[in-house]
Amino acid sequence: MNEEKLINNFVLWPFLPALAEIKHRLCGIEVECEPLGLSFDKDVQTEEDMLLTLISQKAFAFDVTNEYGAVWDLRLGPFSKFKARSTKITFPFTGYNPNKRQQISNWVIELCNLEGNVFNGITRH
Repeated sequence: MNEEKLINNFVLWPFLPALAEIKHRLCGIEVECEPLGLSFDKDVQTEEDMLLTLISQKAFAFDVTNEYGAVWDLRLGPFSKFKARSTKITFPFTGYNPNKRQQISNWVIELCNLEGNVFNGITRH
């Protein structure tokens, strides 16, 4: 989904800050494990579609782990920072853990601009 299309859909405006932040946090992961970058498999039209799409990113079905056993948490920082302090990264598939999905869902909702003003700045959490 391109952001221009998203901006033109007034219903989805509140998701612009969340989309930008997820994009920022996932940046670089596709270099390490190609299919894990941000992707939209279908045309998103509703708030429900957008939320489900954002919390169902392929990267969230993996526990990105480093040589120390630390697991990257999207909510705590970008993948690039996790990678910078790691020498070896693995991508064990864990599936969509309901607990993890709920935490990401709550985080995405916090990032949303529910006042609907597309010009508000993005606050990094």
